[in-house]
Amino acid sequence: MNQDTSQKNTISRQAFYISILISLTLGFLMGTAYTSFKLADSQQPGMRPMPPGMMGEMPKEKPASETGAQGNKTPALAAMAAPHIKKLQTFLKENPDNTKAWIELGNAFFDIDRFKDAINAYEKSLSIEPDHPHVLTDLGVMYRRNNEPEKALEAFSRAVAVQPDFETAWFNKGVVYMHDLNDLPKAIEAWEELIKVNPTARTSGGKLVSELVETLKKQAR
Repeated sequence: MNQDTSQKNTISRQAFYISILISLTLGFLMGTAYTSFKLADSQQPGMRPMPPGMMGEMPKEKPASETGAQGNKTPALAAMAAPHIKKLQTFLKENPDNTKAWIELGNAFFDIDRFKDAINAYEKSLSIEPDHPHVLTDLGVMYRRNNEPEKALEAFSRAVAVQPDFETAWFNKGVVYMHDLNDLPKAIEAWEELIKVNPTARTSGGKLVSELVETLKKQAR
C-alpha cells in the first residue's frame, strides 16, 4: 500500500459526519437536534469544508440500521468498506507504526459504526502520536457511541488540552454532559468555552451557540 495514497485517503475520510443523535427535552432548542461529529478542516486538501463557525445538526430519529450497541450501517456500506479495511489491516501487519494507516482504519470503522474496532485503531494511532486533536475527538465520538461517556469526555478534554481552540471537541463535550450525564451546568460550561473560542459559532441550522446557552440558562433557573 502506497503511504502517500494512505495519507490522502485518511484526509478525505475526515470530512464525514456521523449520526450521534441527541433529543433535548421539552423542545427548548426549538425542535433542533444536535450531534457530535467529525470536523471538516478546510485547511487540509481533499476535505470538504464546513462553513466557518458552524456546528453539526442531524435529524432526531435514528435510522433503523443504527440499532444495537455495536451499530452497523447498511450491509451494502459495510460490504463496500470490507476490501479497504482488509488492505489496511494487511498493510498494518507489516507496518505497525504507521500512524496514518491506523487513523484511516479507524475512520473506515467509524463510517460503518464499528465502534470498538474504531476505538482500537484510534488508540493505536495515539500510542504512536498522542497529540492529535482530530483523532482524539473522533475517538471521543466512538466512545460515546459505545456507551462510554466518561471516556468520551476524557478524549475531548485531551483534544482541547492539545488545541484549546478546537471547536468540535468543545461542542461534543457539551453534548456528552447534556445528553449522557444529565449535567446541564457542565454542558453550559463547555459551550461557553466554545463561545470564547468563537463568539459567532452557529449550528448548521443557523442558531448561535450563544443563544443556545442563554436558552439553557433560562431553563435551569
